[in-house]
Amino acid sequence: MTKNLYFETSRTLFTRAQAIVWVSNGLSEIDLFEKSAGTLLSKIIDTTPEQKTLIVNFKGIVRLVDHCLDEVFSSLEGNKKRLIITNGKQLHDQFTRLKKGKVVDIREDSANALIVLGNQDPIDFEELSDERTVHINSYISQILKSTFKKFDDFKRLCSTPFLANGEFDSKVIIESPKDFMWISFYLSNKLSNIIESELLSNVVLVSASLRGAMFTSILGILNDLDYHTIDHIGPIHKVYDFNSLNSEHRGKNHIYIGDFVFGGTEIKLTKVYTSFNDATLDHALVLGSLFNSEVFTDFKLHQLNTLNQISNEAKFKLFD
Repeated sequence: MTKNLYFETSRTLFTRAQAIVWVSNGLSEIDLFEKSAGTLLSKIIDTTPEQKTLIVNFKGIVRLVDHCLDEVFSSLEGNKKRLIITNGKQLHDQFTRLKKGKVVDIREDSANALIVLGNQDPIDFEELSDERTVHINSYISQILKSTFKKFDDFKRLCSTPFLANGEFDSKVIIESPKDFMWISFYLSNKLSNIIESELLSNVVLVSASLRGAMFTSILGILNDLDYHTIDHIGPIHKVYDFNSLNSEHRGKNHIYIGDFVFGGTEIKLTKVYTSFNDATLDHALVLGSLFNSEVFTDFKLHQLNTLNQISNEAKFKLFD
């Protein structure tokens, strides 16, 4: 049960607290770390060899429930295992309070914004972080590449004028509980960066496709943002769903969420659609795009990768 909850490198195991909550308790209170989540975390600690460091990203967790760390501290007691908490410095006092009588050292590393539990021997966290980043980037590339399904010959893609020798199908990700969860977290990281760097407020997430709706809803839940899906807006459809023009979203900043983008027609139509509600849509976040972000001038495109970088097998053309 725990194997899909962490990644392993030569020197670390790393995971995310919200992933543990997702698996143990579901998504209804994704910001709350409860006892069942602590039980799962303790099992991961038990799996971690003493020569490796377990890194847990606590981004999004606002409260630790009483006794949720009892088994965690038991797993750290009487050995040389180390647990590092990132994005959780606001929880330091709660960790200390919940330790109770357990003989486990807890240290706040202010320089690196970390909480270190257990083994306090010196480590180079920057090296561990770099190793983790390389592994994450490799994982994202591998999963995105797996979505490409090659055709026998060039075919016209749905809703675009492009001909291709295959298609990228995000259903491959959506149908895998592990990959959908982790890709959603990495999209969520990118979404958080967009909102912070662009100083956006009153944000609403919007999608205009069935598969885009899956990512939109989970990003809304993970980031506590309003979200909605506009029906029948793709390039080959008429706009029927004017009921989606919710007055609550009037004048707000919309961010388009989708899977794979070619010419960007669906995003442009969604931008026009939101303007009917005196709202703006200046940013789009997708898994991958045929073109680099600079090609699009009506909005800023943010992507995990370009399609050519995802798969060197993918070929596109406009004419036979």
